[in-house]
Amino acid sequence: MKRRSYGTMTNERGFILPYVLVVLSIIFLLLFHGTAGYRNELHMTDMQMEQTRIETLFQSSRQLLIEEIKVTGNVTDHASYHFPHGEVFINIERINEATCLLAFTIRTKGNDVKNIESPLVLSGLLD
Repeated sequence: MKRRSYGTMTNERGFILPYVLVVLSIIFLLLFHGTAGYRNELHMTDMQMEQTRIETLFQSSRQLLIEEIKVTGNVTDHASYHFPHGEVFINIERINEATCLLAFTIRTKGNDVKNIESPLVLSGLLD
């Protein structure tokens, strides 16, 4: 009777399986890494678009307030403006005869709220 030795491998066809598993694992890791990076890029793009909307609302409302002060010739305590991308509330605090401190509260349609303070020089506006 022939004696079988189980300690040595004579048929190496099953030895390719670990290599296939390693290659598939690397492919799946790269795939998941790519999708996670894409998801992060989408999130960062959304945040940057929201920041651009906030900056646009700030500049638009500041310019409207300046035009309103030029037309009326006086400075009120507060102002509010409604735009398609959100609304802006401005509290105006007079520091002296020549300057005001504008406190902007900006609320976008995405319910993000941003507070910005900005000085306004009145010397050329009220003349």
